[in-house]
Amino acid sequence: WGPFDRLDYGIQHSDYEHTEFEGDGEAGTIFTSDGYEARLEAHHRGERLRGAIGMQFSDVDFGAIGEEAFISDTNTQDTGIFIVERLDFGGWGLEGGARFERRELDNAIAGSRDFDTWSASGGLFFRPAQNWFVGATLARTERAPTAVELFSDGLHLATESYEIGDPDLDPETALSLEGSVRFDNGRISSELNLYRIEFEDYIALLDTGVIFWVDEDTDTDGFDPPDAAPVDAELFGVFGFGQQDATFEGGEFAIRALLFETNGVAVSADAAYDWVRASFDGGGVPPRIPPSSLTLGLSADGERWSGRVEILDVAEQDRLAAFETATDGYTFFNASLAFRPHGEDSNWSLRLDARNLGDELGRVHSSFLKDDIVLPGRNVRLTFLTNF
Repeated sequence: WGPFDRLDYGIQHSDYEHTEFEGDGEAGTIFTSDGYEARLEAHHRGERLRGAIGMQFSDVDFGAIGEEAFISDTNTQDTGIFIVERLDFGGWGLEGGARFERRELDNAIAGSRDFDTWSASGGLFFRPAQNWFVGATLARTERAPTAVELFSDGLHLATESYEIGDPDLDPETALSLEGSVRFDNGRISSELNLYRIEFEDYIALLDTGVIFWVDEDTDTDGFDPPDAAPVDAELFGVFGFGQQDATFEGGEFAIRALLFETNGVAVSADAAYDWVRASFDGGGVPPRIPPSSLTLGLSADGERWSGRVEILDVAEQDRLAAFETATDGYTFFNASLAFRPHGEDSNWSLRLDARNLGDELGRVHSSFLKDDIVLPGRNVRLTFLTNF
């Protein structure tokens, strides 16, 4: 149809409900989510120019009934239109995109809010020599607040905290610059990505310094201050959504090399490292920023058998928001073995995975529940995969 050679379209509907049961088996809070999403994309592909235009729409009703309903009933509608294009001259090229989105939220208690957001990006890439690729992208993106960020007001046990939204939040704006370098000659491949993102009105969930207490013996609750918590009450931190300007910097580096081949088996080694540093422009650090991590691996791939051993080392995170505690680093030793009876033509395979063979203690710094829930210890998984 005209310049377009492919049309992608889809629609999905979801009707979800779950009940949180109390210790005595009685039904507690009930959460529901009912909605649908539709997407349409028209693609074109020429000798030098390729891209797509499209639109997307979603309509979701969220509800919660019970004592732990931390947000009242909310309808969220998102409508977006977008375009992305890539112009490739061989030795160099251009790429870019733009998106407009309208978000309409209607809350049963706080009322409604509407947001119009614009995002755009532009990039330039080169192939300065055989097997090399160099690119850079400049983007300005806007993100509208979510229903939880705007309207939450209650005890959220999934995060072990009392959350308070801000219905006056503005869209979050990010100006980002990213550069990448790639090399691949068949035996050795590597990639380096570096980025810097300057956020205006970055939305973060921050400690208010107030405590919310629940006393099951007297069936009472309150805030401390102003009301002092009873001795045996259960305590929860009170967190509020707010906005501050922030800057994120980071990158990723990965390299893979074919070491040798013998008897139809290719042995290769790989390494990957990623890191991010974040800070508020006015001082302090945003919460739940993941630490840097390093992965070292050795793989053997044959027609029917493949295996891998790797070391995953996650650093300690001691760059903390005011209310956070440091998270120790950890090192996991992992191994896997896969069998394909008919090689690449197999429609089934067996896979054996062993993770954290040293049974190390690991915690995820970005988790709200890092002090209560740790990563799995030594574990083994046998998987049967098939396709038809």
